[in-house]
Amino acid sequence: MTSNVRRLHTPVTQYYFTPYDYRVIIEKIRNEFARVSEKVIGRELIILQFACALLTRNHLLLLGRTGIAKSMLANELFEIFKASGAKTFTIKASVEDTKDNYFGPIDIPRYRDEGVKIRRIKSSVLEADFAFIDELFDTNEQILRDLMLLLSDRMLFEGSERYHARLHTCMAASNYLRLNEVTEAVVDRFAYRSVITAETDAFTQFRIDRSFISKGTTPSGPVQPISRDEIDYLSRIACGLEGDLNIEISDDVLYLKNIILRYFIDRMKKAKGNYYISPRRQAGVINHLRALAMLNGRTKVEEHDLPRMGLMLCMVGAEGNEVETFTKTAEETIRYMHSDETFRKQLVLLTTMLNVIEVLHANPKRAESIDLDVLGLVPPQKKWREELAEKIAHKDDFEVTVEKLRAVLADIKPTNLYIQELAEGCHKQLQDLARISATGQEPSLWTR
Repeated sequence: MTSNVRRLHTPVTQYYFTPYDYRVIIEKIRNEFARVSEKVIGRELIILQFACALLTRNHLLLLGRTGIAKSMLANELFEIFKASGAKTFTIKASVEDTKDNYFGPIDIPRYRDEGVKIRRIKSSVLEADFAFIDELFDTNEQILRDLMLLLSDRMLFEGSERYHARLHTCMAASNYLRLNEVTEAVVDRFAYRSVITAETDAFTQFRIDRSFISKGTTPSGPVQPISRDEIDYLSRIACGLEGDLNIEISDDVLYLKNIILRYFIDRMKKAKGNYYISPRRQAGVINHLRALAMLNGRTKVEEHDLPRMGLMLCMVGAEGNEVETFTKTAEETIRYMHSDETFRKQLVLLTTMLNVIEVLHANPKRAESIDLDVLGLVPPQKKWREELAEKIAHKDDFEVTVEKLRAVLADIKPTNLYIQELAEGCHKQLQDLARISATGQEPSLWTR
């Protein structure tokens, strides 16, 4: 069956990636964003959020009363990329907005001659690399619905026409948050959100005055411009799409991430009742952690990155100190893990078992033993190496057998609910592996 959807491929949507030295680009980002921080005083966390939004190809929403330099901050940040030729789209939203204001007008001559409604997208948000939408919630709900698709899928559907946008990152601002089903969905498309308040302490006001006198409010332009190509390259690394460079996240850090998140949501539900973090936002945390590691010049996510998940999961600066609560929750959980050695050992043991099971699952016909050293699954701590060998492997060669895994799993006494759930998952995976060995078929809803 032939689809009636026409894909409009334009030169602006055809993009090619060139490898760069990511460390050089990261250094340029750090230098330029530090320069902006010295001019727009007191917005360091928001600038860090914007850096993470860039690296993860996400968007930032700013909420705050008028006159607190939201537009100035956007102009300063986007100027870094405009200087290298990147295109920006800026609009002040209004209730009278139409699609023409955002996506370009209908090509009237073509509509008259051919009867086809095609938009002229030049200078529209569809052609822009970066966008700033001021007073976002002043626009009407139809525009918000269109923006929702643009932000999540970089597309606009209009009848049988499909427009691809090259938009990388959007920053939006509003004086208020208007909540209903549509606006709630729009807000969720912004991975990063902040409430900006006026700085009232004397020292910060003094710094703002000095910045105004010495630097003014006009964008000064970057010392080291950054191109769209360079940002796309970093985004591919942070999103795990650049095969030549991988930002590593260990299994214990991944599992600890989920424990922290679950503990935080439970704590917030007790405090606020109907507290919710969408699966979309939770899924984006891994790329956020990769971005944080990159910004700190590392190719591996560390435990100390986990408390900063709150920059993405929470509304920064909102009443109730969500970010502070999240940071406290994460630090408590990490301290607990380090204070309970049994918990840490069981976590390493079970995640190692899962890796072994996955290897066998991927190739059930291989020998029934696996060398942990070859797979890189042996923990670096000497004492833990010995204990792991004693529990699930032969001491001499670190070979693991399926029968040994079953026996060890049966002997584990979980230290807490999270370890119990992990052990139950390992048990189910072993059962599935046994079925594959016996029947040669994958366990599935579609097999009898």
